[in-house]
Amino acid sequence: MPAAETLAFPEWWPEALLWLAVAGLLALGAAALGIWALLRRLEEARASLRALEGLEEIQRTLARGQAQREGLDLKRIEHLLVDLRDGARRLEELLLRGEQARASASETLVPALGPSLAERVLNRLTALGYERVEIVTPSEALEAFAGGSGDVLVEARRDGVLCKGRVRVRGGRIDSVQLQPAFPVFP
Repeated sequence: MPAAETLAFPEWWPEALLWLAVAGLLALGAAALGIWALLRRLEEARASLRALEGLEEIQRTLARGQAQREGLDLKRIEHLLVDLRDGARRLEELLLRGEQARASASETLVPALGPSLAERVLNRLTALGYERVEIVTPSEALEAFAGGSGDVLVEARRDGVLCKGRVRVRGGRIDSVQLQPAFPVFP
């Protein structure tokens, strides 16, 4: 009978076999879940690689563009652009000078009275630091002020700011200058 005893399993064996089977099933389930997760990540990586395949075409297009641009001399183009800019400035200055030369006495705000009251007003304002002086008072009124009294309305610029005001004339002479910025600055 000793051989029969060796073939007999202990009484805890069926319960241990059950727990081993459950643990094996759990391990098998965890392994299957891990493999499934790896396969999903592999599919995502393949999709990303498919999206990057377009980069090769972009790289080829860039290479073709660089090959075509190699013949351009960028320094020469830069010098040509500078010359064009300078030419545009010179043209603008010539056009302004031409406009000023063509302006007749009827088109200008400053009447052409020669060395008279208008010229004295212009000289006084220029001496005070004003530029682009324009006399707004009509030439008929200026002729009347030349021997009498009155206020000559003027517009001028000082340090780039438009100023408006009057030059007071008394007895044919400039008495006072009252000019203020057209748009006062708020504190």
